[in-house]
Amino acid sequence: MSKHIYRLGQFFLDGAVAFLSCYLAYLIRFEGDVAPTHESLAIILPGIAIIGRLGTQTVFGLYQQIWRLFGLKDGIRLLYSVTVYSVSIFIITRLIIPQIYLSFVGIPLGVAVIDWSLCLLAMAGLRLARRWYKQKLTVSPYQSSSKKRRVLVIGAGYSGSKIVQEIQLNPYSPLTVMGFLDDDSSKIGRKIEGIKVLGKISEINKLAEAYQIEEVIVAMPSASNEKICNIVEATQGMPFKLKVLPGRPEILTDTPFTNQVRDIQIQDILGRPEVILDFREEFNGQFPSAYEQVFESRVLVTGAGGTIGSEICRQLARLKPKTLLLLGRGENSIFKIKQELGRLFPELDTVTIIADIRHKQRMDTVFRIWQPELVFHAAAHKHVPLMQENPTESLENNVFGTGNLAQLAAEYGVKTFVMISTDKAVNSTNFMGLSKRLAELTVKSLSVKSETRFLIVRFGNVLGSRGSVVPIFKEQIARGGPLTVTHRDMTRYFMTTPEASQLVIQSLAVGKSGQILILDMGEPVKIYDLAQRMIELAGFIPEKDIPIKIVGCRPGEKLHESLVNDSEKAFDTEHPKIMGVSEAMPSSDAWQEIKEELAQAIDNNLSSEELWKRAISCQKRGYKIKS
Repeated sequence: MSKHIYRLGQFFLDGAVAFLSCYLAYLIRFEGDVAPTHESLAIILPGIAIIGRLGTQTVFGLYQQIWRLFGLKDGIRLLYSVTVYSVSIFIITRLIIPQIYLSFVGIPLGVAVIDWSLCLLAMAGLRLARRWYKQKLTVSPYQSSSKKRRVLVIGAGYSGSKIVQEIQLNPYSPLTVMGFLDDDSSKIGRKIEGIKVLGKISEINKLAEAYQIEEVIVAMPSASNEKICNIVEATQGMPFKLKVLPGRPEILTDTPFTNQVRDIQIQDILGRPEVILDFREEFNGQFPSAYEQVFESRVLVTGAGGTIGSEICRQLARLKPKTLLLLGRGENSIFKIKQELGRLFPELDTVTIIADIRHKQRMDTVFRIWQPELVFHAAAHKHVPLMQENPTESLENNVFGTGNLAQLAAEYGVKTFVMISTDKAVNSTNFMGLSKRLAELTVKSLSVKSETRFLIVRFGNVLGSRGSVVPIFKEQIARGGPLTVTHRDMTRYFMTTPEASQLVIQSLAVGKSGQILILDMGEPVKIYDLAQRMIELAGFIPEKDIPIKIVGCRPGEKLHESLVNDSEKAFDTEHPKIMGVSEAMPSSDAWQEIKEELAQAIDNNLSSEELWKRAISCQKRGYKIKS
């Protein structure tokens, strides 16, 4: 059936309902004997209702809806449309026309109410009948076979019902939902979307066995990590597959929930409390909300293909920037995030830029052509052992590259420049951390005389990032072990990628120029404990199925990281999850001195030991108080 014929059919059915509802309303109100004073209006109004209701519903966009997907939001729009016409015709015939023709008798209130009720019920009924008919008669490749996987959904709330709706509406879904589990006693035994709430979450293993369940979906985005962890532990050794709908910071509300269901990951059970951020919130009155600053702005993200950079792009895309510039050196990762954003945010204008931040002339061209208003600088070398072996790469990329970008940001009038730093910049014991500390000092020194607002956001490890221990552990588990841990007591700060990225963007509404901001990382996690949890998450028993091997600390590695160094003092900001750092500001020429001394040291091909001494000297110079 063509689109035009389908649309004409919708008009015809709604027109018939509009006519009959009004006609029957008069018959019901007057019990089949319409009073002479109302006869003329009873004849005219049904005809007017066809034109009036179809016109009103067109304005409300009801004929852009797909009837077989009719849902709650569509029903609310139908309610508004039917009500607006009924109220309008009542006001016109009862209040306006009688002012002109005193003898005119308007529509009785009873007729208006009956007409409204019949029209709303009939039109909603037509749409729901179409949805039911489509669901019943559509044949999928799975319906005639035994290939559908039997599913239990944990959480009989909005998210759980949404997943069931999507599965039921998709004839090609390979899933069939057998029931819900929920700890709310009032829901047990009742049905949601026609699916029964079978029992409490604690009964999962018994019910899964009784219903031959092959997959369990945890549909509770607001559930604590502890609750998810308890479910994982309770289902250890069970034959079904456990999956989860992501938490609120990660979930995309404009994407089908079933597409976002994924395997349980370490961040789901790490034990950090959930953080829910509102980008429209203002904190101190000095700066607009993050949303206002990003909306309709040209935004440049460096390292846009990396773990943090790509997630910052996803979060920025929700805030509707005018243009999102994706800059990176690796073409594959930039291509990947470009494709993803194009799929999730088709209206977003994205530009891909393959470039090296160390090449200042190329960066100058980028700034001159695109004139970014906001810059999020996530590009950096981050791997500690590799940078320890290649110190010049670390210094050139992290220090010189950052300096180039920050200088250009000031020259081209960028409103705000946000640099992503790391806890390894604090009391550095390796080249990667030291290079990031020098980058911090570089940005702070350029903030002294610039109109551009320069912010530095410092945080610890990001779960699942390419430089973190999590992907390494996953590969080691896949090979059957052992998992290698450098020291049994080693700890690190961890946070999820969406949480870190959202807080970086939220810093726009908090930070003052030249400030270092540190994110609330919670309590540090033992790497050894992390290894044990990941083994358990994979369905194995630590030490029995997969061993954990202590291999000793690597060059430049510390047992424990911190977020504030000896010369700094942390203080609270208006945001409960972001703290500021106070320290002496470097002089405005510190960057130039750092660059010259480091460049000379690299050109002279100094040994790693000598280069370390020279970089430490540059760090001390950066502490010089501005005059």
